[in-house]
Amino acid sequence: MYRPLTALIVLFFSISLTGQGHVDVGFEERTELTPELAAATAAFVEDFEPTDVGFLHVYIDPSVDPLETYLLRGIEMDSNGVALLPAEFQEMAPDSSKGKFYATLAMMGIEENLYITRFMSPTRSQIDMFAVRNGKVDHLKTLAYLECGTPGECAQLDSYITDLNLDTTFDLVQISRKNAADDEMVRSVYTMPRTTRMWAETQELEVPWEGITFYEHPSAARTH
Repeated sequence: MYRPLTALIVLFFSISLTGQGHVDVGFEERTELTPELAAATAAFVEDFEPTDVGFLHVYIDPSVDPLETYLLRGIEMDSNGVALLPAEFQEMAPDSSKGKFYATLAMMGIEENLYITRFMSPTRSQIDMFAVRNGKVDHLKTLAYLECGTPGECAQLDSYITDLNLDTTFDLVQISRKNAADDEMVRSVYTMPRTTRMWAETQELEVPWEGITFYEHPSAARTH
């Protein structure tokens, strides 16, 4: 039987996961990097705030109030930081008028930090997870998005990062829907094996689904 969600939250915020903390990541093979690339990746990771994560709801807030506590607010990435992202992400924001990337959190993964970016544009907002490996910024997973057409018709993806089976490595729970008025929710669960350090879908973990809900915001409010 699964644990109540509130019990999970208390548990994960009461104790830190084994190995949790800020580490120097992405430099396992530092000697193979050119000085320019080493400096660029070091500057990239410095923009992310090291954060101990126990239970994190990753969602898009399309209009963050200055007084609001939003852990994924972040700081705007400069052109040098964006240039290190994979090409498909650079193409999302060819200039700041089309959209902006923000460096948000650095969380402990498996012997490395994982970096979470937030992208905001007039038509689509998106949150992604990256790792810096061998001097390269690799995309691991899209964690959240919000893409709205007419009011009440917003495609939405939310994620929850936590340790469902208490094995000291994080798991990922995702829910998505085509629009806010749609009761149909697509559910997915992922784990990260130590051998690959890539997210892999699993059916083996128990999830307290009654506590896994979408972030509700005015632009995606239910119409029924």
